Amino acid sequence: MTMLERDGALRRIAETCRFWLLDFWGPDWDWPRRRLLFKHYLAYFRNPDIPPEYLPEPGYAAAAAEQLAFTDAFRRKIEAVQRSTAKRQGVHLTYRPLGKNLRLLGTAIREGTDRGRRVFIEPDGPPTERRALERRGHNWSPWLWVRTGPGEPSRDAAHAWNELFHNPPATPEATGPVDPVQVPRLSAGAGPFSPSYLELVLKLAVATRYVFSPVEPLMARIERLKQEAGWPADRPVLGIHVRRGDAASATEEDDEAPALATRKSFPLGTYMKAADQICERYGVRDIFLATESRTEIERATKLRPQYRFLWIDYDRSIFPDITKSSQFIEDLALENPDRARSLAETAILDLYFFCECDAFIGAFNSEFSVLAWLLAMGSRGHAIPYISLSRAAGRRSLNPFNALLNLRNNCPLELYHW
Repeated sequence: MTMLERDGALRRIAETCRFWLLDFWGPDWDWPRRRLLFKHYLAYFRNPDIPPEYLPEPGYAAAAAEQLAFTDAFRRKIEAVQRSTAKRQGVHLTYRPLGKNLRLLGTAIREGTDRGRRVFIEPDGPPTERRALERRGHNWSPWLWVRTGPGEPSRDAAHAWNELFHNPPATPEATGPVDPVQVPRLSAGAGPFSPSYLELVLKLAVATRYVFSPVEPLMARIERLKQEAGWPADRPVLGIHVRRGDAASATEEDDEAPALATRKSFPLGTYMKAADQICERYGVRDIFLATESRTEIERATKLRPQYRFLWIDYDRSIFPDITKSSQFIEDLALENPDRARSLAETAILDLYFFCECDAFIGAFNSEFSVLAWLLAMGSRGHAIPYISLSRAAGRRSLNPFNALLNLRNNCPLELYHW
């Protein structure tokens, strides 16, 4: 047994002990929950934790090249299928935040491409969602598009989407049947995951990046911000998403969890310790930090003065604050439609800069973190180093979108060093 194999075995033994002693036989005697935990335990051993040692350069280069060939072919297949008119499948977008709609469309594009179906946006929202909003006294309208252009907001979701993104176009230039694109299969040595799992993740990443296609006015603003921030052109950048706003309050102590939170949240110090691991291993000194909290940005620069922090300087007072209100961001936008455009654009700006990152840290119980991770991989064309601070959720589905990360929509690996 090699040293790597021994270390991996010891980690799995430790994880097994932690599972049986703390999780399974804990104080909560809810048997349905225990069955879910046991499934998580099995999923962990199907995709065990990656040894911390960095892969040899030749192995990494060969695996990355194979992944790039795979993602390039799948990207060309997406474009070919989206030009075809033979078969179609519609998608109802939601009034919920921008990130969820991007994930929803990215998943649909991935599935549609595999099935040879062009994806288009239905003009209205999901029937169940429209009825639910009507009961609350609201007419259905995607919140991120309310008053996005001159005059009255578009009631057609497809045309409204194209006010922010090019893909998928509301009126595509259809060319009829197109020549099929062959997508190569990944070999067993193409990465640390099983080939089928890695193919699924990379397909979803490429499809999500295809959908994330900001229009020219937004791209011009992005380029200006990039120059103002002094974004490095020849150095790797670590992207970190710290979820605050309506999800959690800013932290006052390095190792204390947020006092108020609607989900499992983590202190800023935990993110910084994870950043130390990535930065030390890969020689990273530039960190892009995206968060709703200006306080967390200021604290991060003081906690880690050895790093160069990059962030977008926009008005963060537009975000909901859990310390002042329990209102979620979509409800805030419904009642204050004048904020919708700014909320949507700030999300697009942050997400685009994540596309430029070479590694990622976040918490996968946040849809935005998952989206940022996928966009970074979709832009690079291969898997990237990442750390998710959150463990697999008790409910494996991020309803109502069911956008696959693995077979049950949660990544069983919390740590992946490439």
